[in-house]
Amino acid sequence: MRPASWASSATELRAGWARQLLLLGVALLILLAAGWVVELPRRAAAPPELVGLYVQPLGAAQAQAGTQALLNRLPAPGSAPTWQPQHLPLTGPAPGGLAADERAIWWHLLPAPEASALSAPGRRCALYVPRVSGGAVLVAGWREGRWSLQWDGTDLWREQWNRPVWVDVGTCSQAALTRWVVGVAHPADHGHRISRVYLGPTEALLPAYEARTQLQQSGAQVGSLAFLALGVIALVYWLGRPRESSFLVFALTSVAWTLRNLHYYATLPRQPEALAWFWWMTNASLAWVMALMYLFALHFDPQPSPRLTRALVAFVLGVSLLSMPLAGMPLNSLLAVHLINAVVASAVGVLLTLRTLRTGGEELRHITLAFWLTEAFGLHDLLLVTGAIAPSSIYLLPYASLVVLLAFLYAAQRRYVQATRQAAEAQQRLEEQLARREEELRQNHERLRSVEREQALLLERQRLVRDMHDGLGSNLMSALVLAEQGRLSRDAVTGLLRECLDDLRLVIDSLEPIGNDLVTLLALLRHRLARRLEAAGLNLVWAVDDLPPLDWLTPPEALQVLRIVQEVLNNVLRHAHARQVRIAISRQPEGVRVAIEDDGIGFDPALTMPGRGLRHLRERAARLGGRLRIDSRPGLGTCVQLDLAFQRKAPA
Repeated sequence: MRPASWASSATELRAGWARQLLLLGVALLILLAAGWVVELPRRAAAPPELVGLYVQPLGAAQAQAGTQALLNRLPAPGSAPTWQPQHLPLTGPAPGGLAADERAIWWHLLPAPEASALSAPGRRCALYVPRVSGGAVLVAGWREGRWSLQWDGTDLWREQWNRPVWVDVGTCSQAALTRWVVGVAHPADHGHRISRVYLGPTEALLPAYEARTQLQQSGAQVGSLAFLALGVIALVYWLGRPRESSFLVFALTSVAWTLRNLHYYATLPRQPEALAWFWWMTNASLAWVMALMYLFALHFDPQPSPRLTRALVAFVLGVSLLSMPLAGMPLNSLLAVHLINAVVASAVGVLLTLRTLRTGGEELRHITLAFWLTEAFGLHDLLLVTGAIAPSSIYLLPYASLVVLLAFLYAAQRRYVQATRQAAEAQQRLEEQLARREEELRQNHERLRSVEREQALLLERQRLVRDMHDGLGSNLMSALVLAEQGRLSRDAVTGLLRECLDDLRLVIDSLEPIGNDLVTLLALLRHRLARRLEAAGLNLVWAVDDLPPLDWLTPPEALQVLRIVQEVLNNVLRHAHARQVRIAISRQPEGVRVAIEDDGIGFDPALTMPGRGLRHLRERAARLGGRLRIDSRPGLGTCVQLDLAFQRKAPA
């Protein structure tokens, strides 16, 4: 063999082992996450191992009574002979000595926690149970000499097997003086399982509760939906290339995994018949997952065995039919179905291992490793169901779909390398065309931006010309005409020129970068007019609120606001004979109010003919989408209020 071939083979071998180590690393990460969640609450609170147990029978009359009525007949916490000592966690049949058809509630009495550990003032405490399965869960506390129901899980008994219990018990100082009971209601011939119960500060137990909830529900859902989404992609690919049957098997496997994991996060049916068929679907789908994984592996086996394939499909079909929730079916036990599937899956795993050792195919090796990891996760869950493992553990089989997904993705990738290469070449051509088109678009965009900048400059130039013409130009033209006619005195010329200068400054102020801030805009006007007002003997009082920016306050609108305020101040200087003028800018429910109030002689609006000045003020306010109001009385001064909305309104 050539040295280049040796190097290529060694590189491929190292890559293959790296991918297998990746599968093992994912499995190890899942185990570490599950173990971390199991051990996390023990760092926050020490759970009691010995609790009191009291079995409360439920006859026909008691079953019809309310929950509080049952609690009223529950013994007090100090009744030592009534409460029998019981160790937690509890697995297997619950003791009770009742008839097989009799219903009862198994109450577990928790010892009172140490007050010294819960004495922080204001701290909240909670009761946390990682797992309770076998019936409906009730939680009650001893308060004021009686049992009081704090949490009723009757409606959640179908999903309770995989959902932790969380109850807020109030302040920690109160919890230190309270006894708590956790009850499990179910038929007497059914056992229940309950993990250790934690009672402690909320901030210490909440991370464990949230992490367990995510692992037991959200994690299974995310993994299943991710597998299903890739299965849909594989199905679409298979529809385009029907000869690639491995992609069809991949899609069917993703559907089977989704059905298998559905009960980990979905709300179960409420009708008994529908619930029985739902459980049959999830349990039967596990056998189909095993068969589909084997069928997928056969696509990478150079010497497949058709007989074994037909036998495995016949077995899965038979188990699915014989375990249907119908009368007379022999496999009506969930544990029996799981044991049969586990035995057959082990045999299939051994067969896949032998074929892998014989053929040495890398794809088959990955699938076999994923199969054994799935088998290990399934064995763990089977031991958890039977009670051989503590109930606080996490179901791991839903996460086996991630391991299978990684193995399937790698095996499928080897099948469409050529298609991927062709797609890459086509993509490269498209990228070159796209790069040329992007360059053309960039150039067009630059030209468009240049045109927009020129247009914006032209519009701004036209606005400035219009404002200068309407304001400064009009005043200068009037002054020129009157000066030519000899009708202007020196003082009049000085006043007109001052007005022209004021209007020019208004235009300049409106162009200042104020960031749509009305307060800043009027502050510029105040700074410019302060000396004139002071020279006229007017004391200026300034009062402003914290206001939000006004998006519509662009330079044209800012100029209108400045002209309104300056015109009002000019009227005060000319006619009010005031000693003080107050400018207040306040925030209203729907907008901003600018109030200009003086202590001058005032006037009676009803007896005064409105001039052009007041009319122009109202017209400017209307163009701003606002409203101008004048309130004045003889001898009591004048108040002009300009109301502006936060959002620009069209003039009426």
